[in-house]
Amino acid sequence: MADPAQPTPYPVIPIRIVPEPAQDASATPDTASGKRDADDTFYDAWDNFLAIQPKRAKTASRMARMVEAEKQAVDETPGDGLQVRERAAKSWQEAAEECKGKVKAIVEECKRLNRKYVDYQFDLEAGPYPLQDLRGVYPQAIMRSDGSVEPPPWVKRVEDIFDKPQFYVDGATPTDVHQGSSGDCWFLAALMAISAKKDLVEKLCVARDELVGVYGFVFYRDGEWVYEVIDDKLYLKVGDDDDLAIVRDWDRENKKGRYIDYDDDKLTAQLQRGGEALYFSHCKSSETWLPLIEKAYAKAHGDYAAVEGGYASEGIEDLTGGVGVVLNPEDIMDKDRFWREQLSQVNENFLFGGGSKRKDSKGVVGGHAYTVLRTFEEGDLRLLQLRNPWGRTEWKGDWSDGSKLWTPEMMIKLGHTFGDDGVFWMSYKDFLKHFPRINRVRLFDDKQGTWQVSQQWTSVNVPWTVEYLDTTFEVEIEKKGPVVFVLSQPDDRYFRGLEGRFEYSLHFRVYKEGRENGHWIVRSLHNSGADARSTRSVSAEIEDLDPGKYIVLIKVTGTRYASAMTQQEIILACAVARKEKLLDVGRRLDYALTKGDKRAMEKAVKVQAKLDGRLMERRGLKKARISKREELNRSRLRKKRIDDDIAEKRKAVAAAKKARADEKKQQQSKKAQDDDRAQSAAADEDVAPKDPAVSAVSGTSSEESTPNAEPAESSEPKVHDITPPSEPEATPSATDTQPDSLPADDSKVDTETATKQLSKLALEDKHNTNSEDPPVSPLDNSDDDDESDSLAPPEELVDDDFEWDSDIDNPVDSDDDEPDPKNEIFAEDPWNAVCVLGLRVYSLNSMAKVTVVKGDNGS
Repeated sequence: MADPAQPTPYPVIPIRIVPEPAQDASATPDTASGKRDADDTFYDAWDNFLAIQPKRAKTASRMARMVEAEKQAVDETPGDGLQVRERAAKSWQEAAEECKGKVKAIVEECKRLNRKYVDYQFDLEAGPYPLQDLRGVYPQAIMRSDGSVEPPPWVKRVEDIFDKPQFYVDGATPTDVHQGSSGDCWFLAALMAISAKKDLVEKLCVARDELVGVYGFVFYRDGEWVYEVIDDKLYLKVGDDDDLAIVRDWDRENKKGRYIDYDDDKLTAQLQRGGEALYFSHCKSSETWLPLIEKAYAKAHGDYAAVEGGYASEGIEDLTGGVGVVLNPEDIMDKDRFWREQLSQVNENFLFGGGSKRKDSKGVVGGHAYTVLRTFEEGDLRLLQLRNPWGRTEWKGDWSDGSKLWTPEMMIKLGHTFGDDGVFWMSYKDFLKHFPRINRVRLFDDKQGTWQVSQQWTSVNVPWTVEYLDTTFEVEIEKKGPVVFVLSQPDDRYFRGLEGRFEYSLHFRVYKEGRENGHWIVRSLHNSGADARSTRSVSAEIEDLDPGKYIVLIKVTGTRYASAMTQQEIILACAVARKEKLLDVGRRLDYALTKGDKRAMEKAVKVQAKLDGRLMERRGLKKARISKREELNRSRLRKKRIDDDIAEKRKAVAAAKKARADEKKQQQSKKAQDDDRAQSAAADEDVAPKDPAVSAVSGTSSEESTPNAEPAESSEPKVHDITPPSEPEATPSATDTQPDSLPADDSKVDTETATKQLSKLALEDKHNTNSEDPPVSPLDNSDDDDESDSLAPPEELVDDDFEWDSDIDNPVDSDDDEPDPKNEIFAEDPWNAVCVLGLRVYSLNSMAKVTVVKGDNGS
């Protein structure tokens, strides 16, 4: 947790301002548009960065050698990821032996050269490297409100700070701990907790030589112990070049007061001596174990900025190798049982701390970490002794210093003395009320028996939707007894600034094999930190688990921060300006990811993405071909519709023309017959009787009255006798009068029928439907041009000339059920979440076996 503000013992006078590194604006990702030039993978950009100096990347660094060794261990492990089965203390022994060997080599070298040890990898005098993280962020303790920096002004060795420096004086005790300007109260609370249990601090510092100025420490990280070696240089509050002044009656608002003359050298020497001179944490005496452990812890994580803010439970984990959890007092069902089985066993099987409320309450500093030193029970009275890492500011309620509840007998019995030293007593009830977070760490002490640990690491694809993954763990338990399950992810404090955009929360359930669809045996209700969203581990405990095979189902919830930079973008932004820092942080991240063989997972994801891309491309080509083929078919149908319609119209026009031609031919034939008849009549006039009118009338009447009778024989030739045999009988002229009983001419009927058909099929101009021009009759032959226009072939047609036909006019629909990538939520910025996680199983007096069963596509 973040530290509350506290008063500074000495006025901070900026002497040496460390500028922040220049930030390349072009390296900032464009998050507004949603498009990213880099994805969320790590190894492509990291390998390109290391390829610039391949020899150095592989051989020059201890961390690089550790990465190569871990890769080899992963390759030798059957299945997926790193697998380890060993005693819980074995890893500490291996790290301690390696650390001792390195310290011994350094001591021999320095004594041969008659020089003190200088840690060039974490040199406090080499600039802001030990203070800044990869992003250029400083610890909040050295930041001013206007954004400027007030770094520690000076660095000196231990022997130049203390008159008689000693690593311990009668061992480490909680009262030795005093917080400085750093924001790591959570870590100091953890140190106080382990200092309350004898020998735990000594297990941290495995080798040292005060004369040479070299110290070796071990810390627990991601299921194993690692070591760090440092020199004895420490930051000071006052530097040799500081412009100091002694002022009385100082007016803070007007910044005025009475200046007093003094000796500069004596004042500087006085302010640079003793624990109070240290910028960060210190002991009030001449003990040095606290600031040196704090420095080694900062180096292990990269810088002092990385150790700001945290939970005491996770700090105790790092110092003991135990399993830390954060408990909410409101969730404890039986508080008497919790006191009896856990809290009363502080410094034995468990270590405890407390996180206070956000606001100050009765002397308890808000948002601060405290340590439970011991407990006391007598009858119904239950008390806890706590300590503030500041070494001052105490509880002011019942059983506080000066409380009327104290009696001489109780003070003697508890060995308590009054004084503002940060140590105080409070009742169990008040503890549960004022500390909403209880930090508890289970210790795996061999006094209880031989604790064994088996762990398996892997990498999983984290889906966008939160469900239990297909990847599971199988656990085989040999003997009945207590078992602790821990599901964890790499501690991102070791690679601050290179975390990327994703944050993962973990959860699991344990089932008996074959009963995965039934009720679980236990599930992860405990988090290592108070914030479940960003906790590094979750755990569950069973005091008497039966032997057999168990299935552990896991759930990983991924949260992506769109405004954050991807790991590739960070590497590109820091490759030149902060290459040494990037090399250090990147190697620690590489070491963490190698446990789960994330390189192989990223490669598999990339291969799968290519396969999916090819499959989508093939589906797209197939879809396009089917659509094109359907479109061509519909185009043919539309063209056929036009052709058929034009053919019908042309056929109707041809029929009309033929009918008109036949009619004209008949009219011509009739006219010829009339002409022949007229000629015959004219010829008959020459031989007719004197009175032709009477004869003509009589003849006509006779013919009209008996049209079907045979004509009387006459010496005169008949009219039809002179008509050529091939010609049909002439139709009477329109001027001749015919009786109603005379049958209609067949050619006339055909002409009228053709005219009606042509009128029905006559072409209309769609763009001139409002024209008032009357239709032209196909029999109107008054003008040859009009006749030609009315019987012209039909014009070309388009689709708009027809009524809508959904079968052929609708656009082609795709039958492919695959979604369009452009419509996906993460089309412009794909979701690519890969989480490295591991399952550790602690069992007492028996070895468990843990294996991973991978799901489809690694999820």
